[in-house]
Amino acid sequence: MPLAFAGYKAGMTQVTMKDLRKTSPTKNQIISVPVTVLDIPPLLVIGARSYRKTPDGKEVCEDIGVDSEKVPKKLRKNIHIPSKDSFEKDAETIKLLVCTQPQRSGLGKKKPETFEVPLGGDFEEQKEYVQENMGKEIKAEDVFEEGDFIDTLAVTKGKGFQGPVKRYGVKVDRRKDENPRHIGSMGSRGQGRVLHTTPQPGQHGYHRRTDECKHLLKIGNGEEVNPEDGFNGYGLIKESSVLIKGSVPGPRNRLVMFRKSIKKDGNLPVEIKNINTSSQQGV
Repeated sequence: MPLAFAGYKAGMTQVTMKDLRKTSPTKNQIISVPVTVLDIPPLLVIGARSYRKTPDGKEVCEDIGVDSEKVPKKLRKNIHIPSKDSFEKDAETIKLLVCTQPQRSGLGKKKPETFEVPLGGDFEEQKEYVQENMGKEIKAEDVFEEGDFIDTLAVTKGKGFQGPVKRYGVKVDRRKDENPRHIGSMGSRGQGRVLHTTPQPGQHGYHRRTDECKHLLKIGNGEEVNPEDGFNGYGLIKESSVLIKGSVPGPRNRLVMFRKSIKKDGNLPVEIKNINTSSQQGV
């Protein structure tokens, strides 16, 4: 089965829930936590890509694609679908080629994102899954369960060209210094060069980052989480949604990928009492 999914960041809200963590100071008490809301229209399987191992790492063998008639017209003209319909070369692993369906979200976007999704199991199981699900949709509940721990991957907020104080948090000099927001030293005298670890001005933000071990609280429909007048800067969620405890990288409207957590396995039960759906006007 697939091991990852993706959705669009709609905004944030508050959830009231029972704390079921065994070692928590507020164990069995009702607590309020901030959550990130993702809009998760189903992913469409448009193909698959096979890989084989080489001395230099994994190498792409070939791509296969779905019959273009099975792809909605609105998506067909904005994505590339491989022409082959079956694997012919020897390979060791297979990954799905999927695309998002932004027209079914509250985003109002036309061009979908296309990316790979890894599959579990051995090669024969992967091949069988591809044959059965080519041209079909994958939903979040097919991959995850409520209470799972996940890793979120996204591009962070871009902050442009910034100095070393904001970029690395170096100490600010005394108020009377000529330039209080610079670094004190570029390195030792005998070095002959500046090390790459020296904090210097440069691009800050707009980096791809992974936020690990996030708690997936709920997989549901948009009606359960939509504010009265929609999420600020996003709108209303039309279909499915996911609630993730805490924050995830990136601003609203940005694509967020999430996968099974690499570091933390298992499932922590969730008991939600209330989801705040009050208006976000003025927030």
